Amino acid sequence: MEGFKINYLIRPLDTVLLLMASLYPVGFCANVTVLLKGPRGFGRSQSLSGDLVGFVIGYAAILAVVALVRPQQVLAFHSPTFLPLLLLAPFVGIACILLEYLVGILRLFLRTRKLVTRVAIHSSYSAVSRVAITDILSILALVIGEELILRQLLYNLLATDFALALWIVILLCTAAYALNHLSFGIDSVISKLPSGLLYVLLFYLSGLSIGIVIVAHATQNLTLLALSRRKRP
Repeated sequence: MEGFKINYLIRPLDTVLLLMASLYPVGFCANVTVLLKGPRGFGRSQSLSGDLVGFVIGYAAILAVVALVRPQQVLAFHSPTFLPLLLLAPFVGIACILLEYLVGILRLFLRTRKLVTRVAIHSSYSAVSRVAITDILSILALVIGEELILRQLLYNLLATDFALALWIVILLCTAAYALNHLSFGIDSVISKLPSGLLYVLLFYLSGLSIGIVIVAHATQNLTLLALSRRKRP
């Protein structure tokens, strides 16, 4: 039949599927952890790497699939347009810690009308009695997977394939990063909103250099791990 043409009502299927894959870690990685450890054992491992194994495997699986289809969107590493940002990146990670705890303090004040300034490190870090090199490697793998999928891939899909306005891309990436922490509770989701916004702004200002954001994010997580080792009074 000549002249037959299909008019797609949605974006190309591969773009839609990739967008779904970039949002998949929100529940997929937590479910993989539960499958490996069982629902009662979730968050109660004797090692930090044991707690994170589901997330590491989940990110690796998603990256492996997406990299076969769009390697240029998920595995592209660009040098920052402004090299001093590389030196500033660790300070951005520290700033994210302060922002998250300020949000936590504010939420407690609104809930109890009392100013609570004493805070504790999340139990996923503080409950582990001893830190091994495998734990540090797991944290780094987790950061890299999270940034490649929830920052680089998602940003590129929204900005190029869907051609959304910059402010919408930034807001959606911020929300997706926060929702990725839903398995830790709604308080964690809310506290991750400012740090998610700061990270995506850093990604944009660096000329889409995901390496800069990985340095900042890794600094945040490793600093929290170090703080969790402090002896309680």
